[in-house]
Amino acid sequence: MDLHLTKKDFRVEWFSGTGGGGQYRNKHQNCCRITHIETGLRAQETRHRERPANQKSAFEKLARLILAHHEAPAAARREDGERVRTYHAVRNTVKDEASGLCMTYTDVVEKGNIAPMIDSRRRVLSADHLANVKADEAGHSGGSDPDI
Repeated sequence: MDLHLTKKDFRVEWFSGTGGGGQYRNKHQNCCRITHIETGLRAQETRHRERPANQKSAFEKLARLILAHHEAPAAARREDGERVRTYHAVRNTVKDEASGLCMTYTDVVEKGNIAPMIDSRRRVLSADHLANVKADEAGHSGGSDPDI
């Protein structure tokens, strides 16, 4: 896979940290948030005291996210921008956007049990297709075409 990214592909923001660390942490803008403009993926780092360390860690996190995004199977993302599934490891959920089915992240990703999610999506899409066919048939009365 060839990904060619430049500085123009990212937006870097600096902000002050919160919490423990005293006046130095609250007063200096050492925390880094980096956004990949094309995909909207975002990573931030607040652990380190120095800007370069936070920026490096945030870029490493974002690089992993971008690679995962581009290596994702075609079934998980669509070219027209419509979201097919939402994977949320922290909440331990995977949601199919068309059918609304939610399953645990552990079952779907780690155990590979995605069949119920695919089946529910197929049922919804076939029901939508059937409704479109019926609507098309209702629009055409089946009589002769006066233009012929």
